[in-house]
Amino acid sequence: MARSANERVAFSWRVDRLLHQAWTLAQKAGMQPDARHLLLIFAQHHPQTLHQLAPDLDIQQLQHALQQELEAGDTAFAFSIEQVMHMAIEQAMREKARHICLRHLGQALLQLRSASMRESSSNISALRMGVNLNEQVRAGALPRVVGRDEEINSLMEALCRPINPYAVLVGLEGVGRRAVVQGLAQRIVAGDAPQPLHDRPVIVFPQLFDAPEFYLALVEEASTSGAILYLEPFEIFLNAPAPPLEALRLQFLSDLVTRRIPLIGAVSSMESFRRQIGRAPDLLKRFQPIPVRPLNAEETLWVLQQLREHFHTQLGIEIDDETLALIVQVAEERIQHRPFPDKAITVLDYAVGMTRMRGQKRVAPPIVWEAMKQITGLPIGNGEQSLVAHLQGLRAFLQSHIIGQEHAIETLVNTISLKIRRLDLYPERPNGVFLFVGPTGVGKSETAYALAEYFFGSRDRLLRLDMNQFSEPYTVARFIGAEPSYAGLEAGSSLFDFVAETPFCVVLLDEIEKVHENVLQILLQIFDEGYFVDAQGRRVSFADTIIVMTSNLHPEAAVGFLREKHSPEDWLRLFAENFPSEFINRIDALCIFQPLEKHHLRQIIETRFLPRLQAIYRQRGLELVVEEAALEWLAERGYSEHYGARELERVIERELLLQLAPYVPLAPEARGAPPRQVRILVQNDRLSATEG
Repeated sequence: MARSANERVAFSWRVDRLLHQAWTLAQKAGMQPDARHLLLIFAQHHPQTLHQLAPDLDIQQLQHALQQELEAGDTAFAFSIEQVMHMAIEQAMREKARHICLRHLGQALLQLRSASMRESSSNISALRMGVNLNEQVRAGALPRVVGRDEEINSLMEALCRPINPYAVLVGLEGVGRRAVVQGLAQRIVAGDAPQPLHDRPVIVFPQLFDAPEFYLALVEEASTSGAILYLEPFEIFLNAPAPPLEALRLQFLSDLVTRRIPLIGAVSSMESFRRQIGRAPDLLKRFQPIPVRPLNAEETLWVLQQLREHFHTQLGIEIDDETLALIVQVAEERIQHRPFPDKAITVLDYAVGMTRMRGQKRVAPPIVWEAMKQITGLPIGNGEQSLVAHLQGLRAFLQSHIIGQEHAIETLVNTISLKIRRLDLYPERPNGVFLFVGPTGVGKSETAYALAEYFFGSRDRLLRLDMNQFSEPYTVARFIGAEPSYAGLEAGSSLFDFVAETPFCVVLLDEIEKVHENVLQILLQIFDEGYFVDAQGRRVSFADTIIVMTSNLHPEAAVGFLREKHSPEDWLRLFAENFPSEFINRIDALCIFQPLEKHHLRQIIETRFLPRLQAIYRQRGLELVVEEAALEWLAERGYSEHYGARELERVIERELLLQLAPYVPLAPEARGAPPRQVRILVQNDRLSATEG
């Protein structure tokens, strides 16, 4: 095991390909990749290697068992990829090999698989379930940590305390909490750590197993080996879903304290830490909080330079200074919901992955922009000019989808062109907060869907919430999610879950005038600060989200289509009577939708409904032809001062579709035949259909 820290253990190209295939398999299933995906891919592509390592192993039975585990969601063998690679690195180092080959990877996978199949977790080494950072440093598997001297020194000071060697790293996910622990391991391996920390292994646990035998073994082994434990999922660990697990985990922490075993945790905020460990105040006072601040752009560039060296040594990838600077710049401008250095590292990771996928060795600026397009969904594949050119087509796109609302579209386009390019004063706020007002059925919701489709490529990038369901005081909990230990915790909040998973999106808050005032206060914080901490202590950023609110309020409190035109001042006076002034002041633009005229309905039929119907019935074997008189008849019957285009939808369903139903082929074989033409015309002031 005596190896210089400057020596590296790299992946062979076969191992690298297996890792990529396992990641692809997990992504297709909507899962996080783990050891099961990697072993399944290994068994499918290299069964001979597995047979050499385990001659008695039934490869087909193994594949079948793994597929069943993945389909059933069984987590018995859900060890992380990181744990697998750590064991493979250890095996390669024992053999003094410079590459991790298929044999090393297969041995690690089979060892973990064997361990998971044993009846008692006390029969295996609990420390081996973690990742030894010291060994990773010696293997050259970690880039040098820079810009974290203050946090590392504070951490070492806390761990040197004889009575309470316990620390908790406080910072948002992505600020670099693990990097601080990696820096500690690098100091220990290099001999730059204080004497009490000399030769102590730093063991990271990406996950923990709720078995009393595991916790007992971990305490014993950590005490014997002098290990420093880093519980990475500390916040989740403290947030026990059931009282028995809570008691088990608190007993584990108490045992660590009794043995004076150095322990490091990580939480997003001290408030969250206090709330979750408040049931054990004696433990709370023992942990030294160490703030981990987000890096600035210059410090992030240092981090990327270290990663560049690491990628060059491990993968042979070249990245010049100009490309690194571009990565930092676009991450700072385009990704507001995540902190530095995490967002820049993500862009670099995407860009390197695309480069390797194409068989290239140099990351060029165009690939960085392509990576940003994939991350954000925004049309910026060729740089800033792509977004500017795309914005020039926004007005025409909206006008083709929304009929008769030129003034509202003009207001929306002018405002969002500044917000989406981050040319406003507060880039940390949402990507636009818009209030759409006007009668029902005139295109307010459809405009929001059109924004999602135009900017993010899919109407599925929109979350629609009917604010009528948040009109009572008790519904506030539903809006922000259930508190920890309360029923419904696992359900969370539909709003915050969606934005956390899909930050580049549109949120549509329908009929905002019906919402409870407490929910308004939550929205006010989102509009003002760009984020909110939900009931589970998760900080959710809305900085890359477009927020659209709709309202059916009218200055004269009437319903439906009114012929009078009202000025923006009339609308603002109305909303001042129904909403707090600070709420109104956070709205970026008020878009006024006017009542529709009859000729607008004719346009809606021709541009929206008719092409959709023709496509649907063409698949069913009918070629639909609608005469001019029939179009006029539908527009006349579908016009309503109260319900707008929604009445037109009902008329089409009630009159047109009923006429077409008898002509739809019933037999499946008839659908493959040439389509029959069905003509819609007006006879005796009624719609009728005729074939041919």
